[in-house]
Amino acid sequence: MPRAAKASGAAKASGAARSAPRLLADPPLHELSRDQLSVFLYVALVPEETRAIVKELGLSMPGFRPEGLGDVQRCDLVADEIRAEPSAAAPVQRALRAAFGEPPLAGERFHPGLAAELARLCASESAAALALWRLLSDRERGVRDAVRPTLDWLAREYYGPRQPGEAPAGEGEPAPPPPERDRRAEELERALARARAEGEEARRRGEVQREKVQAQLKEARAREAQAVDDAARARAAAEAARREVERLQAALAAARSEDQAQEAQRARAAARELEGRAGALEARLERARERERELEAALSQARAQAAGPAPAAPEPAEATEAEPEDALATWLFPVYTKEFYDSLEGWDRRVQRAAFKQAHLLSQDHRHPSLRAIPLEGLPGYYRVRVATDVRLIYRRGERGATVEILSLIDREDLDRYIRQAKTRG
Repeated sequence: MPRAAKASGAAKASGAARSAPRLLADPPLHELSRDQLSVFLYVALVPEETRAIVKELGLSMPGFRPEGLGDVQRCDLVADEIRAEPSAAAPVQRALRAAFGEPPLAGERFHPGLAAELARLCASESAAALALWRLLSDRERGVRDAVRPTLDWLAREYYGPRQPGEAPAGEGEPAPPPPERDRRAEELERALARARAEGEEARRRGEVQREKVQAQLKEARAREAQAVDDAARARAAAEAARREVERLQAALAAARSEDQAQEAQRARAAARELEGRAGALEARLERARERERELEAALSQARAQAAGPAPAAPEPAEATEAEPEDALATWLFPVYTKEFYDSLEGWDRRVQRAAFKQAHLLSQDHRHPSLRAIPLEGLPGYYRVRVATDVRLIYRRGERGATVEILSLIDREDLDRYIRQAKTRG
């Protein structure tokens, strides 16, 4: 039966409620736990009322539209709001007063034991029967008679109104005038009937919700297991890919190292070949220059003889003399001058090593075929040997012939400047 119809019928059956001192205040709903407050709202309010309260408070749940929320979800939202802000209980108080008026038994004092028993009675599915049984078993006749109007109202609700002329149930005697109905019993019956209906609805919804949650849990567990398998396969594939990358990097490094070694070897061989060719060409060039000088000297001598008996002054012997052929081909003590060490700066290590190599050969045998010592023009006793294509080593023999002074390492283009500076120093 709808709640409005029940409340209306009970109010008519109860008559005027007796006056009693007011012992109640607005309940401090925020002191309840979340579940306690939510289930109280679920039992006390109908879905239309909770929907209106949620709209009035402006509440919402992420991921859900307001009209798509269930009754339990709306009660949870309102409970959370009241616990966070106690003033949010005002719409709930208005809805309860609009539906039920004032709380029942407002003029009676309760002790904790009676309150606990009454709460258990309200939660029972047989709350109405238990309450009526208790009242009819009371020792006071006034209490038992107070139940009669409620029973008459229930008879009319379940069996319909009494036919005209039909005597009341019993021994045919007229029923005594019904005493004024106890408002407490009326309110208790109404609350218990509504609690039983709401409890059945809650049980049905709980079953549906539990089945839905179980299905969602099963699906979530299946997705979790699939995700674990996918993650394991992904880790295995990543590890295999990492090992393959390392193998390819090692192979690439080995190939590059081998290619670099071969390229360096080929470059060194080509450099040696080019150096040999350059030495040979330079030797041929020096011989051509010497031949040119000889021809020029012969031409000058012929011109002088043709011009008259006065012979031309010959070039100083020391300007064209080569290393004496009769010099001892024995070991000479190398003397590395400060000038030589200063001249090493600016040359790369390859040229520096070649300079020391040539100096060593000079100390071993100044007539070694790879030296090709050539005298410097204008500086008697100074000679030059080839170190690289455009690099020359300047040296001179010691005064007693037992030493060889290593003087300077210069560029071939700087020979004339070196000769001028040596003459200035001399």
